[in-house]
Amino acid sequence: MKGVYFPGTGEAHLKEWPDPTVHPDDVLIKIKASALCRTDLSIYYGNPVVGKKAPGEVIPGHEPCGIITKTGKNAKHFKEGDRVVASIFVGCGFCKYCRAGEPNICERVEILGFDRHGGDAEFLVVPENVCLPMPDEMSYITGAISTDVIGNLYSTMKEMNVSGKDIVAIIGVGPMGLGGTLSAKGMGATVVALDLVDSRLNKAKTLGADYIVNAKEQNPVEFLMKLTNGEGVDKSVECSGTPEGVATCLDITRKHGCVAQIGEMAEAKIKPSAQFLRKKLTYYGSWYFYLQEWGGIADFIVNRIGNDKAEKMVSKRYSLTEQDISQAFKLFDQHKTDKVVFTP
Repeated sequence: MKGVYFPGTGEAHLKEWPDPTVHPDDVLIKIKASALCRTDLSIYYGNPVVGKKAPGEVIPGHEPCGIITKTGKNAKHFKEGDRVVASIFVGCGFCKYCRAGEPNICERVEILGFDRHGGDAEFLVVPENVCLPMPDEMSYITGAISTDVIGNLYSTMKEMNVSGKDIVAIIGVGPMGLGGTLSAKGMGATVVALDLVDSRLNKAKTLGADYIVNAKEQNPVEFLMKLTNGEGVDKSVECSGTPEGVATCLDITRKHGCVAQIGEMAEAKIKPSAQFLRKKLTYYGSWYFYLQEWGGIADFIVNRIGNDKAEKMVSKRYSLTEQDISQAFKLFDQHKTDKVVFTP
């Protein structure tokens, strides 16, 4: 089958890979859409942020969806023809985290696109228990961004108890921040989007942000303190993955407020007493959603967001050709696109 290949040198190519083998507990998915993520670029440049495999050993892509075309003999819950989204994480299935719906923090977890073949290909084999049913009303493009982007941020907003009484600031409105904008707005909050790039801010505005702030042009702390009569926002979500983003979140959030960390980074400098302790903030680390939340996530996407709005997050769609693959990753790396989806 055809799939994306990363040599780890800042290039992406099309490669012929062996056809996947379906084991008794597995299903074979014909990929209909698979989205690119900023973490894919860590493999692209030869330094994967997670996982144990070297670049080029497995097909990338951890946001796929498609149609089941074959099932293993032990697969009982899905059948050929079912539309499914594949969860990123393949856990052991038996530890306390897997049983609680969090295979993402299982000690023996395998991650699609990092530890085992991902979805940037024509087909994907996964254990049946990582498949999530796609409602008929959900498009494949929406399905590709329903887990890592919308599902992750939906779960974060639910954990912070976001509601219509809240002002929520989203720091960094790349794909994850746009997912946060959709989720917070869908829960009724007043949303403030902060970024350094006008095109991203304008996209956030079209997706429901009530206020947009270019932090290069105006001081976000001053703006938000004025907006909230000196109190600060109720909740903030850090999606930029920068130390400056962390500092901004802590500065703009009110006493007894909540901060969630989405953006990946190695370290950040904070002032614990002034920014955290004396404000009695609650800080959430967010990495995916509980699997049992999927029903609520799918319903939220279909009935509160809709395909039309969700698909606005996707700025480019590509087929699986050498030229398209090379261009897709190059433009994505250069921040010349928002979310990108392969449609084999």
